[in-house]
Amino acid sequence: MTRKHLIERFRHEKGLHCDSSAMRDLFEFNGHPMSEALAFGLDATMGFGFFDTTNSISFIPNSTIPFFLGGKNGTIEPDSLACRLLGLIIKKQTFTNSDKAWLEAKKKLEQDQPLILKADLGYLPYFQLEEEIHFGGHAITLAGYDEEKMISYIGDTEFEGFQEVPIDALKRARSSEYGSKFIWPQNAQFSIFRRSDGKCPPLVAGIKLSIKKVVDNMLRASINNAGIQGLKLFSKTIPEWRQKLDGTQKDDSGNEISTARMMFELMHGYIESWGTGGALFRNLYKKFLQELLNLTELKEGPRAWSDDEFKIIEECIPDISDSAKNWTLLADNLKNLAKKYQDNCLEHVDLDYLHGICLSIVKKEEDTFTNLSKIKV
Repeated sequence: MTRKHLIERFRHEKGLHCDSSAMRDLFEFNGHPMSEALAFGLDATMGFGFFDTTNSISFIPNSTIPFFLGGKNGTIEPDSLACRLLGLIIKKQTFTNSDKAWLEAKKKLEQDQPLILKADLGYLPYFQLEEEIHFGGHAITLAGYDEEKMISYIGDTEFEGFQEVPIDALKRARSSEYGSKFIWPQNAQFSIFRRSDGKCPPLVAGIKLSIKKVVDNMLRASINNAGIQGLKLFSKTIPEWRQKLDGTQKDDSGNEISTARMMFELMHGYIESWGTGGALFRNLYKKFLQELLNLTELKEGPRAWSDDEFKIIEECIPDISDSAKNWTLLADNLKNLAKKYQDNCLEHVDLDYLHGICLSIVKKEEDTFTNLSKIKV
């Protein structure tokens, strides 16, 4: 009986966002070496979503958090656009039993198939968190195991090389039921492998398709909470924050803090520090667009991009760059207010200033994606 196995060809590269860096690692393993930014752009999950729970049913069940905002329209799923464009198949498995999940993961490893796992980062020992923080939507890669030492080998976007994680700790992380059910990892694992027929569309056309999907995410969202409409909705709430963020809440430790302080800290995390690559994923998308300008595949062959198409990309980069800078400015302003004034931060916030920043973001992103919509598949 096999007691240990490590996939020798599998390499982990440090990245910015857990989903896209994990997918990059598996793309390279399957013969498609690329940057994380290209993997992120190809999967076309970038977007925007905003939920104001002060006016409606909470987006997060059993939660009293006033706002939630995010910069993506999706996560790793079996319909991954990047996989389809690269001629890869992605298979998802979930398990109700952590022991069964581990046995199935071992089988994949012994077939030299690395895995992407969903896990609660609060149970991963290498984070060495100062306080107890749980998030069950974190993505990591699994490269091998050694049952003589009772450890697994984990790749994580924030760390170089593979981390040695006790198998029991990994099981707890994968089966966590901390927080709302929609964020439970459910022992989910993803394997990626090549299509047997080797078919895939030419990358020169596939990249246009990925751009179109992000344009649709932003300009043609099916609900007004998403895309540019969602961004405008977020902007409209800012002048109302003195009313919407009044009062107090309990933090994760059970301590009472002002709602505004809690929300300012959360929004900084949503935008800047919780695996977004900074600026609500806009930095990653900017890098994707910059990379397209020098991508050899787009400049050669009968379907090579035109000069006008490259010009559109060139024109969009300054706008998305400005938007990214403004997202960071907004996030840092909120963080500094919470740090300096703590529970009294709502009394010191300049809502007109923040509203102005957000209006600038709306303009830059509307210009960016309207311009990108001119690139036709």
